[in-house]
Amino acid sequence: MRILFLLSCLEPAGSETYCLSLAEAWKEKHEVFWISDKLHFGQDYRAMPISAKAIPFGIFNTWRVASFIRTHHIDLVHSHSRRAHWVAAQAARLMGIPHVTTIHQPLPVHFFSTRFPCLGNRTIAIDEAVAAHLRRHFGVSPETLRLIRNGIDLEHLVPSLRHAPNVKQILVIGRLSGGRWRTLQFFLETLERFAQTLPPAHYKIVGQIPDERRGSLVHQLSIVGSKIAPSKIETLGFVRDLPTLIRNCDGAIAAGRSALECLAQRRPVLLLGEGGVIGLCRPETWTEALRSNFGDHLDPKVFSPAKMEAGLRGLLVSRADDQEFSLWARSQIAKDFDRRTVASQVDLVYQRALRS
Repeated sequence: MRILFLLSCLEPAGSETYCLSLAEAWKEKHEVFWISDKLHFGQDYRAMPISAKAIPFGIFNTWRVASFIRTHHIDLVHSHSRRAHWVAAQAARLMGIPHVTTIHQPLPVHFFSTRFPCLGNRTIAIDEAVAAHLRRHFGVSPETLRLIRNGIDLEHLVPSLRHAPNVKQILVIGRLSGGRWRTLQFFLETLERFAQTLPPAHYKIVGQIPDERRGSLVHQLSIVGSKIAPSKIETLGFVRDLPTLIRNCDGAIAAGRSALECLAQRRPVLLLGEGGVIGLCRPETWTEALRSNFGDHLDPKVFSPAKMEAGLRGLLVSRADDQEFSLWARSQIAKDFDRRTVASQVDLVYQRALRS
């Protein structure tokens, strides 16, 4: 099958790595084509301003994408953002091919989105919170909606043991734009408030820094760094080889796919995302973690300093059952997030869309 992934990426994001995971799993089965504003992992793609507003740019994009579908004999288009959904819906209709959407986060609810949802012949939600949002606000039927989680490559995320040093290395992972910027500010404020009561640590912020925020963040971190000493904090920017960085850390503060990759490598994770803080990822928080994409889709949002402080303390203070839990976490990731299983589930959705 010839599949078109339509995205609107301007920076590295979970939707892109989600698609990359599927494409790699399908190397011997499907031929994948890509259209996006930008891509960041070496894919061969056609650049189009898909992120531009629907009127008038979406109309121009629709004709360009339809032409691409015709030229490359695409069998199915799979879109991954609100503006990509709009373009894909029109282009697929023009060309008479199925359209599948993956909804990576709850969609905004307003007049335009509810009148023109553009959710395709089949809709995939990545977690229970997204699925519930689609049913409640967009009336998506159970017949066309499927819950399929993110897929990760467990073969390349090999667990490794690490003897904790005197000062733990803690990664703070996530893009630093949109709702994630607010999340970072919450982390810095909480750290500044409680650092003197916590064991010292070396915090490394991992994620692409928007150019317009770079100067202010450097200034802010210099102030925070002086207040949290002897702990240290620094930025690493966007890191392409995240698995190696995770392997050389002692824990992480993350959500979404980043949290998955850390847990797969048996690293403890404090779950903090765009929806707020869940706490240390343990069996007692697992259900909430699954439902909210590990903290990104909490509703209502939970930015609790006390909960964050407790999570930081749990991350920094070793426990007797840490090894036992890390094995449990790896087994849960293997059960729910292996990319081969996920790719098979998405492929089944494609087959049903083709028959509809």
